[in-house]
Amino acid sequence: MKQISGLVAAMALAFCLSSCKGSSSAAGVTTPSNGGGSVSGISGTVMGGLSPIKNANVQFFQAGNTSPISTAVTSNNGTFSIPATFSSGLYYLMVTNGNAGSGTNSQIQLMALVAAGTSATSSNVTINELTSAAAGTALYNFNLLGANGNVTAPTPSGAVNALAQYNNLVSSNGSINAGNSNVSATITNSLNSLANALASCVQTSGACSSLYNAAKSGSTSATSMMIALYNALNNTSQASAIYNVAYPLSASTGYTMPSSSIPGGFAFNGGLAFSSRSFSVGTNPQGNVAIDAQGSVWVPNYNANSGNTVTKLSSTGSTLGTFTVGTAPISIVIDASGNAWIDCAASHAVYELNSSGSTVGGPFSFGTRPISIAMDASGNVWAADSNANNVYKLNSSGSVIGTFTIGASTNPFGVAIDASGNAWISNITSNNVYKLLPSGGVLGIFSAGSGSYHVSIDSSGNVWVINAFSNNVSEFNSSGATLGTFSVGTTPVDIAIDIAGDVWTSNQGTTTLSELNSSGTLLGTFTAGGAPSGLAVDASGNVWTNNSVSRGTETELLGIAAGPQFFPYSGPQWP
Repeated sequence: MKQISGLVAAMALAFCLSSCKGSSSAAGVTTPSNGGGSVSGISGTVMGGLSPIKNANVQFFQAGNTSPISTAVTSNNGTFSIPATFSSGLYYLMVTNGNAGSGTNSQIQLMALVAAGTSATSSNVTINELTSAAAGTALYNFNLLGANGNVTAPTPSGAVNALAQYNNLVSSNGSINAGNSNVSATITNSLNSLANALASCVQTSGACSSLYNAAKSGSTSATSMMIALYNALNNTSQASAIYNVAYPLSASTGYTMPSSSIPGGFAFNGGLAFSSRSFSVGTNPQGNVAIDAQGSVWVPNYNANSGNTVTKLSSTGSTLGTFTVGTAPISIVIDASGNAWIDCAASHAVYELNSSGSTVGGPFSFGTRPISIAMDASGNVWAADSNANNVYKLNSSGSVIGTFTIGASTNPFGVAIDASGNAWISNITSNNVYKLLPSGGVLGIFSAGSGSYHVSIDSSGNVWVINAFSNNVSEFNSSGATLGTFSVGTTPVDIAIDIAGDVWTSNQGTTTLSELNSSGTLLGTFTAGGAPSGLAVDASGNVWTNNSVSRGTETELLGIAAGPQFFPYSGPQWP
């Protein structure tokens, strides 16, 4: 997967990824990820704006192969039916040549993604400029669209994630995915702008020079629509030129755009390319990152020099507010009402803020140094106190309703709640994990690695524990049996699980993030900011991490994951 750099790349990621594990919907094609079934073909329609494209060549490809699996030709009304067979990988339809109403055009290149996996059922797929813009964006984001316009072979995770990203942008009828509330007006304008730029080349080949000259690589003009698409996503300097090609087509294609010029409030003005980005927050952000249901990111600024504050960023990194709380805020969780609960270690208290940052509760005082909090399904807050060897349970009003001792010299650190309401507590000194009943009774004590920091729980109920001094993570089943120990980067300190079940760790010692699949296989290592600490995955598959050494920044790695963390876990609750 690519550390992304792209126009719509950036904005096209601000949408909610659907599940990337089990089965996924691919432009109307249901694709089980592990086999079964057969398919006779895929039918559909090829459109150029509002006009059908007749006599066009439709080719069915597996990503990475330059020879098509099968071919078809569109009828006078743009329809086609093409045989389709699947093994593994990512599959797409490419349209070339054809007549959109003004004569045969050898420059036409349009595409749609249709499957990622080993089989698919037959379905009806529309292919147009908008599906091409969405497909190009998703492919680019996962390093699958080359500078030559070709589609390269993905990793299994890259194939599934690219397809899921594509499906969240467009529907099988070739329109914007109106069912996805995270496809904002900005994203719509961005995709429509890119679609209109492509549409300029569809009606007549003579009009393609404007697009090719606007979408350059350095000083070299594009020579095909797919190369132009790559260049548009890869070059931050040509936004205005591409907009000027796109806008005159807005009325005739149906891909509507704002009439204002750059910077008129759509994604071109943000530049066409970036892989990761950093945003200013308070001094020394540490602890966990929390993401609310609106996609806003809450960052605790642990260092007292930052004024004992919490910074709230929008999903695009704009500062929404900086809010004063107690001393040394280090852990945050979001409740079902959208209120943020902030654990302030040196104040020995938790504060409750509403979504606007106003204090609505607290300080709720307890213990000697609460270091990590989580929330159960009833809205109770569980806090691990590293100094007192206790775990505290507070109700939704902030009253302490339970104090549970976790052995001598254990130093409880991380806390997560499973689907049964049991609390799992990692202990940094005793290198073990306690499982507590909702009432606080001990159900079990299980050995982990050295320096057991944070803990998270996946959708299968398996418990993952960071072992900071062992440079690995331990996995337990819901009964506490050890399922494996898996190496990651140096000094891992936080953990998150995405919707595909992949496990992410922030590795302070190597300034990297590691991604493991649910079996513990290392899928990738990604460069983050200085000494990443807190970690969270948002609904768009973007990974957010605190930079606790470079100070004062929050880094977002765009689209490298598969969607939000599961609840319950030590982090934000998704209502």
